[in-house]
Amino acid sequence: MTNKKAFIITTSIVWGLLIGIFVLGTIFDLQISELFVDLPRGAYYSENIFAVLGEILGEQVLYGFLTCACAILFFHLLRSPLEKKWLNTLLMIAMCILGALVGFYCFYKMSKYIGIYTDFGLSDFRETTIGKLALFAMSLVVTFCIFLCFIRVKQETLRDLSKWAIWVLIISAVSNAFVQGLKLFWGRTRFRAMNYMDDTEFSHYTNWFKINKDRFAVVDDVPFIGDFYKSFPSGHSCAGASTFLLVLLPCFVKRTNTTGCKIALMTTACVYTFLVMLSRIVAGAHFFTDVFVGAFSTIIAVFIAKWFFIEKRFRKNKPAQEQLNKQK
Repeated sequence: MTNKKAFIITTSIVWGLLIGIFVLGTIFDLQISELFVDLPRGAYYSENIFAVLGEILGEQVLYGFLTCACAILFFHLLRSPLEKKWLNTLLMIAMCILGALVGFYCFYKMSKYIGIYTDFGLSDFRETTIGKLALFAMSLVVTFCIFLCFIRVKQETLRDLSKWAIWVLIISAVSNAFVQGLKLFWGRTRFRAMNYMDDTEFSHYTNWFKINKDRFAVVDDVPFIGDFYKSFPSGHSCAGASTFLLVLLPCFVKRTNTTGCKIALMTTACVYTFLVMLSRIVAGAHFFTDVFVGAFSTIIAVFIAKWFFIEKRFRKNKPAQEQLNKQK
């Protein structure tokens, strides 16, 4: 059996299993949530520590990757500048600004969730001018420290990592834009919204494939109404699945291109993504199909990039490289 046939068969089996799991999830979506959700009746936020940690930390891996990508590209441009100096300077400034903004958004969202689950008064403080300035200052310090981590990286390694960093920015932008846009348009009611409104019959539950037009009638004094209809798909799962960007590293960095390293990277990505997905179901924030679509929006984007762009380019260059080696 050729490698191509083996690849096609393996891919077909994997896709068949995934489609089968998704179909079963569609059928038993509500039942899965009823089984796993840990939410007191009438509450909007879970007290389950696993759910709380997933809410606070689940998205942070995405912001970490984005900041690292900005740092890598900054130092790569610094050491190997483009011919057009004005463009090189502009891109370096853009990487610094983007890194700082990502850091601020990360701290701003973390402070939101920490404020929800603690009594420190952080939720009110973060909305003040002083609070926002304090968070921005903290994010600048952390972003600066992350940038410093790459200051001594060898130029050859930076060159390889810069290619990975570009794909980090592209895939993150595409997958998260897709998920966030779909979330606003679809309007699926969260499980915890129904729990909060004491809809014990789950009369406002809708399947993922149905655009929700059925909203709660009395919403004037409901504090969480802006978050009620953002169930499908899961933004946390999309961000958590960013760990699959690690799978692309062996395509660019030689020292990671070993069987052991590939297994370790894939295992890390699978475990972390699964834990984030499960935590969102336990929190009552999402149904199974929500987290499935959210996570696979990133995962599919990663493997499309890997198979149809990155490895395809390598396959095209391989014959030329082999010919060059023979001539030598």
